[in-house]
Amino acid sequence: AGWASSGTYSLLGSMRATAQLISYEIAMGLSFVAVFMVAGSMSTSMIVEAQQEPLVLFGATIPLPSWYFLPLLPSFVIYFISMFGETNRQPFDMPECESELVSGHITDYSGFRYALFFLAEYINMVTVSAVATNLFLGGWHGPFLPEWLGWIWFLVKTGAILFFYIWMRWTLPRLRYDQLMQFGWKILLPVAVLNLLVTAAGVIYFGA
Repeated sequence: AGWASSGTYSLLGSMRATAQLISYEIAMGLSFVAVFMVAGSMSTSMIVEAQQEPLVLFGATIPLPSWYFLPLLPSFVIYFISMFGETNRQPFDMPECESELVSGHITDYSGFRYALFFLAEYINMVTVSAVATNLFLGGWHGPFLPEWLGWIWFLVKTGAILFFYIWMRWTLPRLRYDQLMQFGWKILLPVAVLNLLVTAAGVIYFGA
């Protein structure tokens, strides 16, 4: 979109958005790999079912569903932070900065086209929240409801994550772009790699 509008500000905004997307997508992907290793599958349905097994922490069995947000807490935190970078939400909403005069790669768009860009972002917010629900929060499983009403739990969990999006928007200030990139490459990515190595060692040692 920024390239097609033939505007300098739009082109620079699209480059900025692409750099941010790549930076945070790597850490997000590494958090996925940790889940795949523990679940032993890349199938979403099998990952959800694996989270219904008893929770095992440091070799001890606990009679609770093993929703991965607890045993894989570092992966969950990494994914949660990456979600904001992926969807350009505060404090990582640098590609658009809709409160400013220059609106990134959509500077030269207005009206319905402008609305469609933001609609796509909000759809993306729902998508990454649904993925987090499946990978870390037990998917459609939950207490008190029969299996065929699992969609209610799925919507509740996804809605809770979307609530955090709104909460963070009114809580955290926007980062400068250099701070955003430094955090992605110098902090989040090394932590994601270290977490992946620790998870792999735990899977081998405890036979998860």
